[in-house]
Amino acid sequence: MRRWLQGLGLLASLAQFLAMLVYSVNRFRHYDLGIDFGIINQATKLIASGHANPYNTLYPHFYLHDQFNLMTWPLALVRVVFPSALSLLVVQALAIAITTFLVINFAITETERKMQGTAPRLLIVGSVMLLVMANPLAWEADSFDFHMQPIATIGLVLGLVGFWERRKLLPWVGLAIALLSGSESALLVIGLGLGMLAMKSLRRAGAGVTILGAAWLVLIMALNLHQGTPLGPSYGYLARSANPSFFTILVGIVTHPVTPLKTLAGRAGYLGTILASSGIIGLLFPPALGAAVVALAANGLQLTTSFITLQSGFQNYPESMLLLAAFPIVAAWIAGAVRGRNPRLSVAAAPVLTLMSIAIGVAGLAYDVGIPANWLVIPPDAAAVLSRVSPPPSTEVVATATVIGRFAGRANVFPWIATGENIPVCSADMEIILAAKYGITLLPRGTIAPYAARIARLPQAHLVARGSNIYVCRLTGLKPGELLQEPTGTLVDHGSPASRCQP
Repeated sequence: MRRWLQGLGLLASLAQFLAMLVYSVNRFRHYDLGIDFGIINQATKLIASGHANPYNTLYPHFYLHDQFNLMTWPLALVRVVFPSALSLLVVQALAIAITTFLVINFAITETERKMQGTAPRLLIVGSVMLLVMANPLAWEADSFDFHMQPIATIGLVLGLVGFWERRKLLPWVGLAIALLSGSESALLVIGLGLGMLAMKSLRRAGAGVTILGAAWLVLIMALNLHQGTPLGPSYGYLARSANPSFFTILVGIVTHPVTPLKTLAGRAGYLGTILASSGIIGLLFPPALGAAVVALAANGLQLTTSFITLQSGFQNYPESMLLLAAFPIVAAWIAGAVRGRNPRLSVAAAPVLTLMSIAIGVAGLAYDVGIPANWLVIPPDAAAVLSRVSPPPSTEVVATATVIGRFAGRANVFPWIATGENIPVCSADMEIILAAKYGITLLPRGTIAPYAARIARLPQAHLVARGSNIYVCRLTGLKPGELLQEPTGTLVDHGSPASRCQP
């Protein structure tokens, strides 16, 4: 039965990968890729081209300082072999499918070792398979541009499973993968370690895990390697400071606990939905509980709710998978405890828990139906216009948020925000791609035409494509050192090369 179940789990994982792959190809063809995809597109393209430490021109800082995502450098090797930016979406879908298989396979192994009776085991494994396949956070993690969370989740699941199975090397390799995938993983590793400290059998390893996660976080904070997420706008209210450090935020939480508690209590509905989609039973396993509490607190205490809505599900995908990995452990515990007192009741314990989790998980999924309004938001006629736009690699590109991702595989690319910002002129040629309000783009449709008209009046400009609320202007003969002013579309002489250009 074990091999049959593993084969079924493999087929389920492959089906999930293929579904996500089809969706990813459609997103790519429809230019439905925004700033977050643009950041990783630019970084991996430049690293693959020989730039050891590229500059992130979308958010001005060196990419090494953007969440300390060291996994980007190995990921850039993929683009040496497969240069297309589509390869990033393939890797993301594959990472999610691998995690799905790991969770399902662990459920098969754990129930075989710890549970009696074929029917309860099949129900537990089937439930985990259903919950992980239908998990809205997994699908939304795949739908929102590209992020490192799916790769980090592979490492975190390997860590949890490896420590529970008393593996020597596997869990530490898993944690290394997680930590190399960004600064946020350090919080999850700390939470995992704290939960392990609560269990006698895992206490020694838990101390090492906690120290490892804390040391990595201290290193990131000390070297200011988290510039991709400034702490002030998100957590400054907790430290009562506009420019807080991680330490002052912790001090603020400890000294004024009412503020974070009120914030989290006011967002209980969002947090409950995230837990519901994970079947909730895994919270009874301390390591998964520790990781979930730390992650949900970090995301839930942001000044806005943007990181705990299902539409930003990639932020909470890791703890969701950890909770589902813990599901068979908890089910086996409860069934074993009941069996010692009442063998007949033991047969019903696992199915009852399973049915509860399925009901909770399906409720979470039902809540999510219709939420991802940004799925394939670029209509076919707009995509057809964009498909005719192919700026040379040396051309600087300025584009609105929703469509910038496809065009970001170059040295200099900047978002058109239209808030009075100045865009540095980094090369003699510039292409400006203005798309109206689709998805998360902040620009109303009525503003696009006036912006394009102002740019078109420049003597260096001419319109190269238009249609479906999209305007593409090309500027030639520019002088590096000038500035393009938003939203007026005027050029001013800055007098010296702009510091925001790629070094």
